[in-house]
Amino acid sequence: MISDIAPFKLAGNLYFIGTRKALSHLLVTSEGLVLIDTGYDYNIENIKEGIAMLGFDIMDVKHILHSHGHGDHTDATAELVKLTGAKTYLAKEDVKYIKGFTPDVYYTDGGVIKIGETEILCLFTPGHTEGTYSLFFNIEEDGKTYRVGTFGGASANRLKKDYYRRRYTHCRSYLLRGQFYESIERLKQEHVDIFVGNHAGQNHTQEKVALIGKTDKNPFIDPTEWPLFLESCRESMDKVILNESRTHFVTYAHRGASEYAPENTMLAFHLGLYMGANGIETDVQKTKDGVLVLFHDDTLERVTGEAGSIADYTYEELLAFCVKKGDLEDRIVTLDTFLQAFGWRDLTLAIEIKQPGFEKEVADMILKYDLGAKVMITSFQLDCLNAVRAYAPILRTGYLKGDFTDEEVQQLRALGIEELCPKAANVTAEKVAKWHQIGFNVRAWGAADEALMQQVYDALTDGCTVNFPDKLIAYIDTQKTDV
Repeated sequence: MISDIAPFKLAGNLYFIGTRKALSHLLVTSEGLVLIDTGYDYNIENIKEGIAMLGFDIMDVKHILHSHGHGDHTDATAELVKLTGAKTYLAKEDVKYIKGFTPDVYYTDGGVIKIGETEILCLFTPGHTEGTYSLFFNIEEDGKTYRVGTFGGASANRLKKDYYRRRYTHCRSYLLRGQFYESIERLKQEHVDIFVGNHAGQNHTQEKVALIGKTDKNPFIDPTEWPLFLESCRESMDKVILNESRTHFVTYAHRGASEYAPENTMLAFHLGLYMGANGIETDVQKTKDGVLVLFHDDTLERVTGEAGSIADYTYEELLAFCVKKGDLEDRIVTLDTFLQAFGWRDLTLAIEIKQPGFEKEVADMILKYDLGAKVMITSFQLDCLNAVRAYAPILRTGYLKGDFTDEEVQQLRALGIEELCPKAANVTAEKVAKWHQIGFNVRAWGAADEALMQQVYDALTDGCTVNFPDKLIAYIDTQKTDV
């Protein structure tokens, strides 16, 4: 037997045939065998051997249900379908994760799959993936009826920012975190006598197996375990967010280190990085001849002393002007040059669209350099963000505003906006905690002095734009503790 956990009867007509890393379960019904999750590719032989050891025939597998689309739950399915012709079930949202088969049935939230005498309730509980489903059904054991329940995707690890960056370029939404919290609350409403995990550590499979036959009680029957496990899932997500607010906090050099150098120039950007910033915030406008350049103001006068606006000049004409800060000066830079210079670095970039009309061009530029995982497209104009979302929904967007009402927050969530960007003076720890629970990333702007800068950091936000990144970094260094 290749499994590190031998197959066994869990309770009633429910059996275990998985491994420690990827659990699979077997339901025996009058209309054939039902397999719940299949595991990795190599698990195919384990399933075949396990079913035989339990006294059943692999060819009687008629239905394969999946909790979600990750490979450790679906990779063996294609070979099993070829062998048995079993009907497969999955959420439509998770098809992008699977390989080698096309689901025969897509789950519907609250739908019931009836197979023989067994009715399986399917609840949509996204978070771990976009299409995670949790399954519930009854079994009979010693003349009593027990409710079996699963949390289809219970791990917060795949909602970590490090995991996002390592495994995805731009398709994973931070808002899945909020859905994860909501799924936990929804599942708390379900009564469960037998909690079935999809990884051995979740319901202590190995420890319970060791107890089978040693007491009169089935160790898997424990109605207190389900609510405790759900609360541990919530605590795990809380810990991830708290930890990341310190370990992944982004100090954005606002238009570069604009307190000390000509704003939105290469000089300012490089100075910000020299000071230790791990992010850059900049602004995009479009020239008369269609070139995307980095510039903040509506007019040129404040920083160049020239008349007119960016849109009044071609890019070549703008090169004759200098952006100034004290005795320092530098040229206006293109978005293309900026992305080439900084896109490859381990940085987070916030790119603000100043006017509507060129959202597609900004999105195309970011996609050209495959920088979706590193860039947040922001704007004070919601129409700009909606245009980006409509054209390239795989890109992340953040809304800049003074503050947000609860109603606005829900509207932004529905639109798929992933980051709230409030003014620093309006940031409180209570607001940040509430926004994190909904799933938003939180980055403040307008930290015009050190007191506001400190207020933003202490509120456990995810980042702050400052003209003086050196001062924020120095403050962070004084606050470092183990989270």
